[in-house]
Amino acid sequence: MKKLQFRILTVFIVLFTLFSISIGVFSTNLLQDYAQKSQEEALIKQAKTIADLLYVNGENSIDLESAISQLTKLEILDEERLTVIDLSGVVVYDSAANKAALENHSDREEFQAVLNGEKTGISIRESESTNENLYYVAVPLMGSQDELIGVLRLSRPVADINQINEQIKQSLLIFSLLAFILTTLVTFIITKRIAKPINDIMDVAKNLSDKRYDVRYTGTAYGEVADLGDTVNELATNLEEQTQEIVQNDKRLYELVNHLVIGVMLIDDHRTIKMVNPAMSTILGEDITHLIGNSYVEATKSYGLSHMIEMAYQKNEKQNDEIYFYYPQDKIVDANIVPIDGKEPGEQNLIVLLYDITEIRRLEKVRTDFVTNASHELKTPITALKGFSETLLDGAMEDKEVLKQFLEIMLAESSRLDFLVNDILELSKLEQKQVPMNIQEINLTETVLSTIQLVKQTADNKQMKLNVIEEDNLLITGDSSRLKQILANLINNAVVYTQEKGKVTVTIKKENDYAVIRVSDNGIGIPEDEQDRIFERFYRVDKARSRNSGGTGLGLSIVKYLIENLNGSISVESKLGLGTTFIVKLPIHPNE
Repeated sequence: MKKLQFRILTVFIVLFTLFSISIGVFSTNLLQDYAQKSQEEALIKQAKTIADLLYVNGENSIDLESAISQLTKLEILDEERLTVIDLSGVVVYDSAANKAALENHSDREEFQAVLNGEKTGISIRESESTNENLYYVAVPLMGSQDELIGVLRLSRPVADINQINEQIKQSLLIFSLLAFILTTLVTFIITKRIAKPINDIMDVAKNLSDKRYDVRYTGTAYGEVADLGDTVNELATNLEEQTQEIVQNDKRLYELVNHLVIGVMLIDDHRTIKMVNPAMSTILGEDITHLIGNSYVEATKSYGLSHMIEMAYQKNEKQNDEIYFYYPQDKIVDANIVPIDGKEPGEQNLIVLLYDITEIRRLEKVRTDFVTNASHELKTPITALKGFSETLLDGAMEDKEVLKQFLEIMLAESSRLDFLVNDILELSKLEQKQVPMNIQEINLTETVLSTIQLVKQTADNKQMKLNVIEEDNLLITGDSSRLKQILANLINNAVVYTQEKGKVTVTIKKENDYAVIRVSDNGIGIPEDEQDRIFERFYRVDKARSRNSGGTGLGLSIVKYLIENLNGSISVESKLGLGTTFIVKLPIHPNE
């Protein structure tokens, strides 16, 4: 702002100086001309007055002698010189010099002017007698008959006239200097008052350019400067609001992108990574945030995906396909490559969107297997019912023994069909979490002991030992009937898949805030490659034994969903031929 104030002051000083010089020169010349003319007129008037005075005192009839005698009586100013010259040019009287020593003045310009009939003769030259530069004025001396009898000359040093001019110049210079100082001071104060609010507004504008939108102009100004300050404040307010909105939108977009289950990667025109979200790192199997700024090839490590990206660059068209990843683990990914415009005209960027559909494909396969297995499981009893019904209708019903035998088989198959349908319906409800829970406090040991009584007869028939080990006496909150259903299924499976004279052990203990129930047997065990599938619908490790035992193949699936509805978890540990252990973890206080 000081620069602005200095510029304004400098411009004013230059303009004022030029104006002062112009006015000074013009005024000086004008005053000099006026002063010189005034002096000239005053000297002429004085000369005429003296001539007239001589004429009056001579009683209208004068001659040179009487004029000279009268002149001696007059008081002439020291700076003025009075001279009387006769018509032949001889000086007959001089107030400043000895007339005898003066040469003939017939060649003087002012003298010749009077002789030529002019009323006044004027000349400026250096006096030969006094060596001064004088201003001469000559007027005629008239006789009684108005005839010219001589010339009266009055002179004054030019230096006296120039001194007046110098005084005028000094007065003008002093006045101009005082006016310059006063005006400069006033201009400085005014420019300071004008420049300070402008400076404050410039500071606010600079802060706005530095993205500091919280600053405001709070100074005092007038007129257009005040309006400018208000406008800058409105601009700052609008910029601050827009910036806050942009920051909020960026934050929302950042949170949205970072919490998407879809992997997002932005690639620029140079095929370098500009942005990735956590889901992309999860899908690709490694943290690739450190690869921002590097080539996308270092992150993808998939020929199929790289080929799609290059096709999108070449064709500038959206690409979509399913990609199989084999490293670091097998995955099926739905890939979408979307071209977008960059910041610069002609710049091409790509957004890579990856969605892991491995679980979806697995669930589709499970659903397909479920339909196939359900159809197969339903087909057996339906075929039996249909076959026996047709046989009876063909005449077998007449034989009472055959009729009774067929009806018993049909009842068993219909019961199995009923169990199968009920299990499917219950499993569907459990998946949708539509099964109501009767929450109450449960003594875990008592529930285990009462459940063992349900399978005790089957165990006794196989001469098996059923043991309960209570490491901690636990009370949990849950649904007692559902817990019994879980335990009954696990303990019954342990009895079924354990050879005669085997052993089943149920252990109860506390781990942190969970009740842990371990159902162990020393039966046939589960192959390691099949342990991940035992909770699938209709999956059987030993298919023949499972059907012979009357199982539907849905028991462990129902157990899994029941435990999940109780906010718990189930896992399995098994060695083929050595036995199996199912581990159930239930929260002691699920609400907490």
